[in-house]
Amino acid sequence: MLEENTDKIIDELGIGFNKLNNKLTNLLEENQRLKQLIVNLEKEKNEEIKLLNKKYDDLKNSLIEKDNQIAKYKVEIQNVRFQKNNIEKANSPIIINNNNNNNQLFKEEYSRSTFNKKPEKSKIRVVVGLDFGTKYSLFSYCHVGGNQCIRTNDIWHEKVGQLRTNTVLQYDETYKNVKLWGTPALAKTRNIKNDKFVELFILHLSDLPDNLKPILPIKYKKAITDYLREIGKVIQKTVKTNWPNINFFENVLLVLTVPAVYPENSKEIMRECAYKAVEAAAAHCIENIPKAQTLKSGNIFMMVNCDDDTIDLSLQKLNDRRLSEIIIRTSGIRKNALIEAEFIKYLRKKLGDDTMDSLRDNNYGQMQFMIQQFCNSVKIHFKGDSSFSYELDIQDTIPILTKYVINKSIRKKLEKNEWIIRIDYKGMILMLEPIIQKVFNLINDQLYKSQVICTAMFLVGSLSESIYLQNRVREEFQNQVKIISVPIQPTAAMARGAVTYGLSMVT
Repeated sequence: MLEENTDKIIDELGIGFNKLNNKLTNLLEENQRLKQLIVNLEKEKNEEIKLLNKKYDDLKNSLIEKDNQIAKYKVEIQNVRFQKNNIEKANSPIIINNNNNNNQLFKEEYSRSTFNKKPEKSKIRVVVGLDFGTKYSLFSYCHVGGNQCIRTNDIWHEKVGQLRTNTVLQYDETYKNVKLWGTPALAKTRNIKNDKFVELFILHLSDLPDNLKPILPIKYKKAITDYLREIGKVIQKTVKTNWPNINFFENVLLVLTVPAVYPENSKEIMRECAYKAVEAAAAHCIENIPKAQTLKSGNIFMMVNCDDDTIDLSLQKLNDRRLSEIIIRTSGIRKNALIEAEFIKYLRKKLGDDTMDSLRDNNYGQMQFMIQQFCNSVKIHFKGDSSFSYELDIQDTIPILTKYVINKSIRKKLEKNEWIIRIDYKGMILMLEPIIQKVFNLINDQLYKSQVICTAMFLVGSLSESIYLQNRVREEFQNQVKIISVPIQPTAAMARGAVTYGLSMVT
């Protein structure tokens, strides 16, 4: 009996175990099925994500291509408009005719008929070309007779040796009368905190957005008029010194250069007496660079004007020895000068933002003097040598700066170095290469858009005085452009070109 019960219990346990085992097996199979389902869903999700990413990339590339097409069409429209304007104005060169009854070089208002009136060839004895720049201005001049040797003025404010002076004015408290102008307004010995400086006013003639134009305490037209009046006195004195018997208001032709990218209404404001600066420089290069004499009619050349505050490029087709046709033009106008901006950025890293802000707000003139000293030295002396070193002696150049260095760590380091900041090769490269790359990008962009063979490239403007810039441009484009040249005194190329243009009008 006991054995029967035991067998029965064992059988029941066996049956129960089998049932549990079957359930466990089913659960394991279900778990495996669910895992596989998750894997499949994950795979489907990844495939869908990949497909969506591909669609996104395709859409993004399509939008980029459309943006590029729009940009290309805008450039083409701009070039068509520019060529249309050139055709409309081809027979009416805009010059300054001094033959009037006033006793000033630049009067507040002139009659419109004065500007379209060509000079009387029989009366013109001297041609003066004035390069009225954003940061600096200069002029060249030449007597119509004789060997027509073009000279650039190098006497400013009773000092000899500089080809240009600063485009800056310093007014009295009421901003009515000019106290100082040009370089003396920024002399390092000036310690007056409340000097009434006015500069960068010519940018109001450009097509920069209003928020990028400098805020002026006076109307920009007044600043332009005042500056032209002051520099006009120097021009008159120079002409009188060289040719005492010349009647300035009857025998002198003035040609005023204005950046070619400025809108036409701005040139109207400039007395409608502007000769396009790039064309002026081109005329000078073609006439005075030996290698340019090999150019033939139909050859295409590029003018690269690297000035203190602009990089202005134009691709031109030579039609004869003096006139050329603009194919395409590119320009970048900046509120801050190119080297100046990089130098200030470098000093901010060395001295701190607070120090530089205090110097700018309280001793702006001295800060500009320091910048000018540095920029002039860099253009002449830095040629890319790894051993280069520039010493900024703060106590000698700008002693007022020492009182603005409040940071203890920075001050201690400067005192240890006797208040001398040494800028080596690496420091110079950090400042100059961003500018160099900007020039390269503009040149490459213009060559790509034009799709023409560029036979020659001429570097002009104050920044083209830099041996380092000249060498870098030659290294970069020597395989694309046959002739890469720089005229003597590239800073004066605009003013000298304006004289060349003026001579062509009267000889």
